[in-house]
Amino acid sequence: MDQYKVNVSSVQDFYQCRFRWWAKWIMNRVPVAGQPALDAGKLLHVIFEDHFNRKGALDEVAKLRCKKFRDGIPSEHPATQPTLEKAVTQIEDLIEAFPLWQEKFPITKVLEVEQPFEYQDKELPWLLWRGRPDRVVVIGKNTIYHEQNRGLAAGQNFGTYVRLQKRSYHEHLYGEYLQRKYCLPWVKKSKRTYGGTLFNLVRKLKFRTNVGKKNEATKSAEEMFYQMPAPYDMNSGFHEAVMHAMRQHVVDMRQVEAQWAHGIIPSPNEKMNGGYGGNSEDPYFKVLIGEIKLDDNEVFTNREEMYASTEVE
Repeated sequence: MDQYKVNVSSVQDFYQCRFRWWAKWIMNRVPVAGQPALDAGKLLHVIFEDHFNRKGALDEVAKLRCKKFRDGIPSEHPATQPTLEKAVTQIEDLIEAFPLWQEKFPITKVLEVEQPFEYQDKELPWLLWRGRPDRVVVIGKNTIYHEQNRGLAAGQNFGTYVRLQKRSYHEHLYGEYLQRKYCLPWVKKSKRTYGGTLFNLVRKLKFRTNVGKKNEATKSAEEMFYQMPAPYDMNSGFHEAVMHAMRQHVVDMRQVEAQWAHGIIPSPNEKMNGGYGGNSEDPYFKVLIGEIKLDDNEVFTNREEMYASTEVE
């Protein structure tokens, strides 16, 4: 059986709406105009990556990255320029706050940053999982963590977000891969153990409000930033249950893709047809009702591959 390469983002798209999954991951077509929150999140990732790679203080690399991002907007497709403008403004609103950010859990060693991987599933030999951890670090003497850098919406609760990640497909998959790579008995320095995920969260808030007025104020570091390690036991029955659920989705994905080879396009999840925010139409809905086609380059573009890797475990 041919190898089947899958990343967690495609699994999540599949169980949300099979039609959108087909359009994005089989036909490789995504909307030209993205969502500001996603574009801002990508920019935030790059800023932390630069900082962790010792390219400068967090606020300084943020200024440089935001300027580069903003300078590039005029050359982008006109349909995506408004969302890119909103995205970079969200991050620019954080720059003044970045000097308040501190690494609260001292890192003994950085093992890798944004390094894509592929590894063979231990139960389905034809399945190759793909991923790209933000940063892999050692805390203390021998404990490995996946550091997850995330930008959260202004009103999102830090603690609730971390608790809801207990069943995160990303974290369970990355944990299984990183334990296999760094912690198993036959691996060099095998005294290392896998601790879980170190969440490094940033709320996308305006740091300074009412500028120039008598009631001008700034947010505190506690309102803006949050770091917390969350344990993931890769040897538990709970972990195996999560991985089983992921594998079942992939089996279904492969079946749906085989049906597509015979001309059967998967049905949509009609609940998603209210649009991204529930009160607007997304481009995939317009395809479903026949107003536009996936090959319309004014609305869709080819999906960029983010998980390609030569590293196979």
